[in-house]
Amino acid sequence: MTETQLLIWDETFPSIVLKGEGASSFLNGQTTADVFAQKQLESFFLSCWLSTKGSLKALLEIRLSGNIAEIIIIGGEIDSVKEGFESVIFPADKVKLEVVNPIRRIQKINYHKSWKELDINRISHDNPINEENYNYRKATKEELEIWKIRQGIPRFDKEINREINPLELGLADTISLNKGCYLGQEAIARFFRFKSLKYQLCYWEGYGESNHFDIGKKFFNTNQDERLKKKVGFITSSIRIKDNFFNGLALIKYNSLDKKICFSEKGNSIMLKKPLSFTQPY
Repeated sequence: MTETQLLIWDETFPSIVLKGEGASSFLNGQTTADVFAQKQLESFFLSCWLSTKGSLKALLEIRLSGNIAEIIIIGGEIDSVKEGFESVIFPADKVKLEVVNPIRRIQKINYHKSWKELDINRISHDNPINEENYNYRKATKEELEIWKIRQGIPRFDKEINREINPLELGLADTISLNKGCYLGQEAIARFFRFKSLKYQLCYWEGYGESNHFDIGKKFFNTNQDERLKKKVGFITSSIRIKDNFFNGLALIKYNSLDKKICFSEKGNSIMLKKPLSFTQPY
């Protein structure tokens, strides 16, 4: 794979629809984006659905058109989103939730820009696409995984683990600090006010054996004297690129971000970088 290849991210995602005159108000109270500001644009935008503690439960792509809200679940579980929304929908909300057919989402792959900045096509799951007309080919599973890791796109049960908040994952640009109350707002406000984030998502590269870079493996500040050894983070995603070269994503402690090098449990030297799509929270 080279950066000159023309590839597309072609993947199908679960989707739900909210219908009714209260759809926008409901979403504004449940997700992090300023829904009313986005409604005027009638284009897709990213938003987060959080726990009351501010941890990320799902990353959503939303489009509002009239009294209809289309929601694509980019990261997270559709059953969790559905049940969570339904549990707080009341007759006064004037909104109805429907699970619809999965949406096929197509986006050009760029190795220099954030995926958040690139145009997207969405078509029904069964609608064929003539890839020759796009002059792009569908990325393989491995190519897509490598690109998602370099972008820092959080995935369910990896970076989205119900413990980490969206600010730590580089999703600050999906959060409005000026709108009214929403689920998890108090926790997010505290993170901003006190600058109290514990981790930051980082892209990493290193050489070693495959079992050196399993998900959950720890990174350390040194490979020298054991008395000086301190954990600085842990692996959330990992993939072999070639031979004994690996890269992935890791959550690194904020107080260790001044170092661009850390070490695996086996002493391998690890290079840390900011993911392409990461937005600093402050």
